[in-house]
Parts: sequence; structure tokens; C-alpha cells
Amino acid sequence: MLRTAKKTIVFCLLFSVFCLLFCGCQEGQKSDSRGSGSNLLLSVDFKPDSSLAYKIVSERQISLDLDPSGKGSRGGKNSDSVQNITEKLEMGMVYKPVKIDPYGYSEIQARCVDARVRRSSGRLGGQNKKDAVEFVVDKTFTLKITPTGKVVDYSSLEMLIKELGEKSFSNAANTRVKDPDMIMDFIATQWNIWESVASIKNPAKGIKKGQKWNSKLLAPMPFVAKIGRDVEYRLKDFNGSTAELVSSYKLSSSPPDTPMPYTGSFQMRGTFGFLRGYQVLSIEGDGSQIFDVEKGLIKTDTQRYQAKVKASIFGLGSDSIEPNIIINQTITMTLAE
Repeated sequence: MLRTAKKTIVFCLLFSVFCLLFCGCQEGQKSDSRGSGSNLLLSVDFKPDSSLAYKIVSERQISLDLDPSGKGSRGGKNSDSVQNITEKLEMGMVYKPVKIDPYGYSEIQARCVDARVRRSSGRLGGQNKKDAVEFVVDKTFTLKITPTGKVVDYSSLEMLIKELGEKSFSNAANTRVKDPDMIMDFIATQWNIWESVASIKNPAKGIKKGQKWNSKLLAPMPFVAKIGRDVEYRLKDFNGSTAELVSSYKLSSSPPDTPMPYTGSFQMRGTFGFLRGYQVLSIEGDGSQIFDVEKGLIKTDTQRYQAKVKASIFGLGSDSIEPNIIINQTITMTLAE
């Protein structure tokens, strides 16, 4: 009887150890499916013969005060000096894998299926002429990317950007005149599309909740300029299937590594051709991105910032009025389910 009881105790102990080991292995395999220990691994994944469609919107509200000092209103503040202008680009983009290599470079073909620009001003009215960026509809370009979404070949996109740049010009009396356009907004949404993941310094080690890392993005403006914003990303939360990545923006001391759509000398048509000497004083803003960790794709991305700019009026001397410009910019990207 005593021998039987001892066997029963030994069996129960062995069974308990087995259960602990088995359950522990299962939990370990589950937690390591997208992470290493407590770290989260992020990658950009595409499935063969499967496309991703996104709605992308870049819009800004511009407050242009042509006489902030009140010099033109006999010493008093002149409300008539303030103009409110809006610009909005809406695009439909489809990304399809051409070649998938989970251990090397994958090729992704991007195609614009729709692009519309709306521009309005309380004083100047709406825009009737087609914006140059709208010629991107039905155009394609190819990006070669790493598993983390870092683009290693932009050549196809650069060719398209130059083509769009040429569409923004019209000749008047042998002078190159450039119409207003939102090409830089197109560049800002495509050049670093997966930058939140691609800029992680040691992607193989993964990231922890609260971890921060840095990068640089383009800040599109309503005037001709290539302005950068320094970005600080942070993993705010992870719920098992999606991660929330938040970001903050500051004015960069150097421009980003993106191309300009135009070359040579030209005149700018419209309000922002009438002004000169643009100087961006500050950029402040933040953003939030929802990243599907299991599927390896961006679900939603929102970027907001405010830029403060000063300029001068063309043709006036050094004692001239310096207009103030405040730009509130929003860029959104939403996956079409």
C-alpha cells in the first residue's frame, strides 16, 4: 500500500513538471511570434498577388498676414491684411508586390488611381486650372525595399517627380512661369512611406514599449522650398496584434534627402510668387500611427504640425513690411479595408 502511494506521488510530480514545461514552451512560442522576449519586432510584409489600397490626404490651412506690424493701416491693426488660403490633395494609391524576398530586397509597384487638388482663398477664389500633381493619375513607379520598409532604390519615383515638375510650367513671353502645385505633398507621402519602421536602428533586436528613435521627414510648404522636420518616434502601446507608434516634430537644421521637382530659374505665379525671402521660424507637431504587427502593414497614419514663416514683399526695400505666415498641415493615410 505504501509502495503504491509512493508511485502515485511520483507520477503526480512528473505530470506537474510536464505540464509546466509544456505550457511554458507554448507561451514562449506565442510571445516570440513577433518579438524577442519582451521586445517587439516590426516588419513590412506583402503577400503574393495581393495589393494594398490607401486613401491619402494632405491639406493645409494658411493664414497670411501681409501687414503684421500695422504699418499700412495708419498705426492700427488692419484685418483686411489677413488672407486665409486652403490647399488639399486627395489621392488613392495602390501598392502591389512585384517581387518578394523576406531576406533581401522586395520590389513594390505603386500606382495612383485618383488625385484631386482643391485650392481656395477668401479673396482669390478657387482654382480652375489643373494642378500638376493631378497628372500622377494612372502613373506607376517601383520601390525596392528591405523587410523593414527601408527604400534602397528611388530611381523610378524620381523620374516621375521630374515629369510632374515639368507639368507645372507655362511659358509667357519667353519666361518660365510656375503655377502653384502640391507635388511636394506627393513626395512627402511617398518618399518615406514606411519610415516609422524603417528608421529603427537595430530592427533585429526589436523595440520595447516606450522606446524612442529618430528620423527626418519632408515638411511640404505652399511656396518653393525643401524644408525638413526632425522626427522622434516612440512605441506607445502594443495590444498583441497592433502597435501604436507616436511621433513629434521639430524644424530641422538641414533639408531632407528628397529631390526637388524643378530645376533652373523661373517665376512663381500667384500669392507665393509675390513674396520673397521665405524663412521658416519653427515647426511644432505630432502624429500617431496604428501598425498591424501580424500583417506587417500600416492601418492608419496621421501627422499634424504648425509652421511659422516670415517673408518679404517683392520690390520693397530693407525697411519693408515682413508678412507673417502660419501653416497648419495635416497628412493622413488610411488603409481601405
